[in-house]
Amino acid sequence: MVESFHDMLAEVEEALLKDSDIQVIKAAKGLKSYQRPESLPDTQTSIIIDPLGPPEEAAKGSNTSLSNKFIYQINVESTDRIECKKLQSKIKTLLNEAGFTQTSGGLDEYFDTTKRYVDARRYIGYSKLYENY
Repeated sequence: MVESFHDMLAEVEEALLKDSDIQVIKAAKGLKSYQRPESLPDTQTSIIIDPLGPPEEAAKGSNTSLSNKFIYQINVESTDRIECKKLQSKIKTLLNEAGFTQTSGGLDEYFDTTKRYVDARRYIGYSKLYENY
């Protein structure tokens, strides 16, 4: 029998795509996981979903893992600081609806080398009990 398998990274991306502005960024190939594509124009806004490690066991019962913890950093890069802030506000709302909460850490910087603002925030979430990730 084949066990059902879930992909939390795909679920996070799906949650973000409920917003039309984020859909536009995805259509322009600016929504990715792990790192910003080098092929993107420097002036293009991007959203990067970066897992900060593998899933961790969060709940155990009878020597079996029942739930997993996930930590993601969502990086928004733009030449417009306010655009970063507005997108992060939407991302926070969407991830809260998906069961994630913002946690400490992240970044709020302007990088002179890239001429882009980066607003990076970290979110923590847990799988449902008995789901395989």
